[in-house]
Amino acid sequence: MPRTDLQSTLIECSLARERLSMSNVRLVMSIAQRYDNMGAEMADLVQGGLIGLLRGIEKFDPSKGYKISTYVYWWIRQGVSRTLVENSRTLRLPTHLHERLGLIRNAKMRLEEKGITPSVNNIAASLNMSQKKVRNATEASSKVYSLDREVFPSLNGLPGATLHSYIADNHLENNPWHGVDTWALKDEVNNLISSSLREREREIIRLYYGLDSECLTWEDISKRIGLSRERVRQVGLVALEKLKHAARKRRLDAMLIKQ
Repeated sequence: MPRTDLQSTLIECSLARERLSMSNVRLVMSIAQRYDNMGAEMADLVQGGLIGLLRGIEKFDPSKGYKISTYVYWWIRQGVSRTLVENSRTLRLPTHLHERLGLIRNAKMRLEEKGITPSVNNIAASLNMSQKKVRNATEASSKVYSLDREVFPSLNGLPGATLHSYIADNHLENNPWHGVDTWALKDEVNNLISSSLREREREIIRLYYGLDSECLTWEDISKRIGLSRERVRQVGLVALEKLKHAARKRRLDAMLIKQ
């Protein structure tokens, strides 16, 4: 084909494509209106429908004997549905999950029309679906609220309490002061042991209370250091009294009792 003929053919195809798309804009609008008020903006729905329309025009084969409006209808609907999936939620859900939610929604309506309570068990039985899938889909469809949202409307125009103010953090590891008291107590106990006890007493106390590793019994300590069990016990009790006396001088009684 000559270059000039090819260019003229491409121009005609482009004009025909534009004319077909302009002729079916009203079809896009009518389909998009069915999905209005479902979480996505109307402009986004129309844009998704137009994208589906253009793709349907490219795939259309007139030799099959169907009208173009019948063929592109499904492409437009797919484009609108995909836009709704991507833009209707703060946290985007997969397409298959949206389809499952649609099935669950229709099953609820049918059960309510029959006077049956739309519980998870009844919905799963009517859809021949496991209860776990139904429960996961319904939990994923819950609304997302910002923690900065005000709990009560402001009456004086000033910002009020937010949801963040009423939610407690139960994870202690997120508290910057978590472990500081324990660390400070261990440091004080080590200082007391070092300044108040002799070397043999320090060794027995550390082994018995597991300050360096696991806790040992009087019997195990006696075998390790070569003394009788009773002698080790006596030395340990005397060392413990020394620590209590030194703690009272430093006013550390409450910390030792807590430990």
